[in-house]
Order: sequence, then C-alpha cells, then structure tokens
Amino acid sequence: MTLGELIPKPKVSLGIDIRGGLLCHALLSKVFGRIHLLDWGIDELPAEEKDAPEVLKEKLASLVARLPRRPVFIAVGLPRRFVTMRSVNMPAVGDEELKGILDYEVERHVPFPPEEVHYDFQVLERDAEKATVLLAAARKEEIGRYLALLQDAGIKPTALGVSTFASFNALFYNQERGAEPLSAIIDLRDGEAELGLAKKGILRSARYVTLGPAAPLDILVPEIFALLAHLEANGGPQAGRISLSGTGAGKGDLLHHLAERTGLATEFLHPFRRIKAQGVDPQVAHSLGTAVGLALNGLVPLPLDIDLLPKELAPPRRDPSLAMTLRLVALIVALGLAYLVNDAVRERRALADLTATVNRVQAEAAKVEQLKGEVASLASQIATLETIDREEVRKLDVLRELIQILPKGVILTLFAVEKREVRIGGTIPGSASDLISILEQSPLFENAQFTSPVAQRGAEGQEFQIKAFLEARPAPSPERRRGVEAKGQRS
Repeated sequence: MTLGELIPKPKVSLGIDIRGGLLCHALLSKVFGRIHLLDWGIDELPAEEKDAPEVLKEKLASLVARLPRRPVFIAVGLPRRFVTMRSVNMPAVGDEELKGILDYEVERHVPFPPEEVHYDFQVLERDAEKATVLLAAARKEEIGRYLALLQDAGIKPTALGVSTFASFNALFYNQERGAEPLSAIIDLRDGEAELGLAKKGILRSARYVTLGPAAPLDILVPEIFALLAHLEANGGPQAGRISLSGTGAGKGDLLHHLAERTGLATEFLHPFRRIKAQGVDPQVAHSLGTAVGLALNGLVPLPLDIDLLPKELAPPRRDPSLAMTLRLVALIVALGLAYLVNDAVRERRALADLTATVNRVQAEAAKVEQLKGEVASLASQIATLETIDREEVRKLDVLRELIQILPKGVILTLFAVEKREVRIGGTIPGSASDLISILEQSPLFENAQFTSPVAQRGAEGQEFQIKAFLEARPAPSPERRRGVEAKGQRS
C-alpha cells in the first residue's frame, strides 16, 4: 500500500437549486472532518418559459464543465410547490414495517393516485406507542421532467431533495449552540415564498405561497402568525428566530419590518458559519442556503434526509469490504487447489518450512515488541526527567525571594503556590500599593495584582491579598542537554 492510499481523499458534493428564475449551486468538499466551499454561483434564467429549458440545459452543462473538482455526490432540489408534505402519526414500528404500512396508506395523504407519485418518509419523533412520520411525495411526471433535463446536461444526481428541507439542513448545520428552540425560514424569490417552521430541530411545517402584486409583509406575517398560533395551541413557544434567504430577502427593510410585526428576532441565513468559504459576497450568501444544504448530502448526517430520487435510478452503494472479501476468497481457492495438486510429502515439507518461518518470525516479533516496550519505558523516564528539569521555581525559592524583597514589618498570613500562581496575604505598616511595583521589579514574578480591596487595620497597618505569576523557566537547550550527558559519561 502506497502513502497516497493511506491519505484519505476528500469527499466532494454538488448542490443544485433551480427556483425562481435562478440557478444556484454550491460545491463542497470534506477532508479531515472540515467542510470547505470549492465553488459557487448564482445565474439568472430567462423569463420566457419557451426559452428556459434550453438555456437551463446549457447553463447546467457549462456549470459541470467548469467545476474545479469532480463531485462524488450530486443533490438537486425540487421546489416546495411540487412536493406534497404531510405529518402522519403511525404505530411505533421499524422503518421496514412503516414503509409497508405507508404503501397502503399513501393514497389517503396525497392528492394524486398512488401509481402517479413517488414518495419518501422520515421518522421525526418516536415513543413507545407511536411515531410521527414526515411524508413527502411528488408526481412522477415532475420528477421525470427534472431528471430528463439533468440527463440532457450530462448530470446524474445521487439524491433528489426538497428545497425547504435543504434550507433547514443548512440552517441546522450552521446553527450556534444555545440557539432559540423555534426556527423559521422564509425564502423569497421572484414573487414566491417558501416558509418553514421547526421546533427544537424538528420540522413542524413547510409551506409555499405566491406573493403576487401584494407587499410581502401583507402575506408573510399572517402566515407566520398562523403557524405560531398552531404551535402555541399545542404547547409550543413563540420565542424564536426568523432566517431570511433568497434574492427577494434583501429588498427594502423587510428584515426590520418582520421583526417589528412578529416580535421575533430576524437575521439573514448564514450558510457558511461552520464552512470555510472565501470570496462569497455577503450580500448574496443567504441565497445559497438551499444549494449548501443540498451539497451537505453525503458529507454529514442530515436532520432532514428526504430523498425523492427513484430507487432504480439511485447509484449503487459500494461496499469497501467487498474487494477485500473477494481477494480472501480467491486466496482460499488458490490454497485449496495447491493442496490438491501437490503430493502429501511436498505439502508436509512446505507446511513444516512455513511453520518454522512463522515461529521464527513470531519469536523476532516478540523481541521487537519487548524492545518497543523498553524504548517506551525509557522515553517515559526521559520525559519525566525533562519535566523535572523544566519544573517551575520551588516554593522555597519563592519564599526566599519574598523575604529579600518585601519591606520590613510585613507580616504574611497567607502563602500559597499552585503551578505558576503565587498568592500572598498579610499586613504592612505602610501603604500596600507599593507591594505591586516591588513584586513586578523582581525577576521571579510578573502580572502582580490585588485579589481583594486593601483594608485599613488601625495601627497594625493595611491588610492585603495579592496574586502574581512566576515567570516560566525556559526549556533546556540541546547544547545544555548534550553537556549534561557528556558530564554524566565522564563521571
């Protein structure tokens, strides 16, 4: 095995978001647990419906051709308006049993015949008696149209997500600790809006609304209040945060007005809070939230992992242990054939030689392990000696220094040394404030300061408590170590 095979290769994932007259993409890579942004883009699509498919196909093909790295995962988002979403209460059984039940129950929850839709589900909550299941379904016709367009552009997606779910995945991945229990996302673009609401990281609602000529606030605020009222009726809190994204989010003072009308904290979506990204315009970064959430597919576990890509089109999952298993099987077969071909005498001799070699190697390996143990023990002893050599100033040295520098008449009632921290306390006939400068002038102390106010004690003087730090002793140089070793050899 070469050194290059030992170094883990970065995983690369592409997220594509096609909505509201825009083509947005984000290319992410993950190596050593850190996610980096490799490429991004926001391209406008023509307003004319008749020209849109051809132009979109050309832009998709151009996008893939100019990517700096070839993605292993490609996730494309379906707009929320094409997806039917339901929250369904089901028995608390396993996922396979749930799928079997939903195959019969899906027609009750979608407005289309079951044979015309493709669906996926995810368990949001589960207890001993019931499970809350997120059911998402889209018509096969819409899915086929998207896949055909991607295929014409030379793109084979590995996942087909939902735009609102992807936005939440980006929000949850970049969310800071201690965030509000209620999270809302509003994605605005080209006269349409996608609204989502999650409580404690669990999706509660995802809606699509058409804005039309009306002002966005006149439609968005009632929708948000309706969602909050539903949560409040079920014991949910109203305190939370709204994250805005999309090309329509930055127009006017929408952020400020939403905060005033709803009473909730508002901000633009930050899709790169935990992702190392350079060269992204802060004015458009929030519009990449859905593309980033899609690109996280395959790189990290996702809170919302709905995938509407037909199973027959999903890429086969490669088992990394399969190749090794096949090699082992081939080796076993080869050994069996050798055993049948060779005669008994040669087999016994070969076995005896092999046994002797194994015993010799085992004996040598045992010696190596013993030497490794001795080396480790010696290394530990050396490290201990070096630690002692670099040990901080002893308490006796500290006390001797204090006796030499403190003014006459100082009475110490407190003396403590812990690692580099020294604490002293007592009384002084004169002014205690002079002690700070005295300690700072000493080559042994630094950063001296009072730990409590100086108190006047009548004729006894002033009572004080001071904390200072010992200056660390530098580690011995290699020349000094060699000198000590040479001295030990001469002696």
